[in-house]
Amino acid sequence: MTDKAYPLVYKGSVKNIRMIQEPKKRSPGRYAFEFTDDYSVFDYGKMPDRIRGKGSAIAMMSAYLFEAMENPAAWKALFRRGRVWDRAGGKQGKDRLRKSTACRRLTSQGLATHYLGLIDENGKCVRFDKLRAPSNKLLVRAVPVVPPTQVSIDGRVVWDYSVFHPARPQFLIPLENVFRFGVPKGSSLLQRLLKQPGYGQEIGLESIPKEGEWLPRPVLEFFSKLEPMDRHLRLEEALNFCGLTGDQFRELADMSLLIAVFLCDLFLEKGLDLWDGKFEFVKTNTDILLADSITPDELRITFKGTQLSKEPLRQYYKREDPRFHEAMEAIKAEGPHSGSIRNQLKARLGRGPKKVDADFRNIAEQMYLSLAHRVTGSPLFADAMDLDAVVDYLDAY
Repeated sequence: MTDKAYPLVYKGSVKNIRMIQEPKKRSPGRYAFEFTDDYSVFDYGKMPDRIRGKGSAIAMMSAYLFEAMENPAAWKALFRRGRVWDRAGGKQGKDRLRKSTACRRLTSQGLATHYLGLIDENGKCVRFDKLRAPSNKLLVRAVPVVPPTQVSIDGRVVWDYSVFHPARPQFLIPLENVFRFGVPKGSSLLQRLLKQPGYGQEIGLESIPKEGEWLPRPVLEFFSKLEPMDRHLRLEEALNFCGLTGDQFRELADMSLLIAVFLCDLFLEKGLDLWDGKFEFVKTNTDILLADSITPDELRITFKGTQLSKEPLRQYYKREDPRFHEAMEAIKAEGPHSGSIRNQLKARLGRGPKKVDADFRNIAEQMYLSLAHRVTGSPLFADAMDLDAVVDYLDAY
């Protein structure tokens, strides 16, 4: 498949979507997720430079993880593990999730996703272990993305989600489902807990944790997906505009936690720690499917205490371009706005973000490639820098 062979239907800050097969009444159609070497921090969108190899690394990690979770036997084995449940609420958390509708579905059928395979250099759809060269393209089931409506009331911008409802046959659920096993450096949860004293009890925490601590049980939070900036939502608010029934929403939440535990277990076996991350889902006529991708852009992973995700890039900008970071935080604090993020930043700062320096960019490239090798074991990443060396370089910045 060449980039020109199929029409571009969406151009994002880090990912493009191309139409492979047009959706029709009896067929959902197929899209290609084309992961670029671009990156984004602080909800700004595409940054001014690129990280070579990132697109293939995250596409192939995502494919590997999707395929791992398709197997019902892998979900049954999860409940025979010991170590992972120490981070997932212990025996009480394990027993609760084991009794859930989501667990029964996963252990009998495996995880349903929109993933169909990787697109190889010949344009064919293949499974992960059949890939002979790096690929940055996932073949996925096409899903309608229905945006909420922006409404201006008394000079304030709000969002109308009435288009989402259980009778609608198929749509991208307009939520980012965020799970948290702990509060690493940069975690927004800690900020919310400090600003809202009662919020901890609302999500099941008896005390406010310290930065760098694991939580006694994983927590789940929800954020808006289809607005220009991610907006934190209380549980009832998320339920009332996601377009699901109460039972479907409960299953969505349990499924999110179960997927998080599965990934935590998989990463522990590879010497990695999973702290938090986010999932997106699709509602169909018959099921709820895991959608989008599962990559370091959606997950916060550490190796020997060093984060291997977008966080090193975030910290770089906080340190090397603090005016950009401060301006973006101010823009987000003001809430919804009719102008684009880029225009707002330019009006406030007079410029866009600076580029990262060449040495740091090279380490960021090796971070993605080395992590892909550690997670997947694929020989296609065998030339990547050793993960210990990557961490040493990151720690030196």
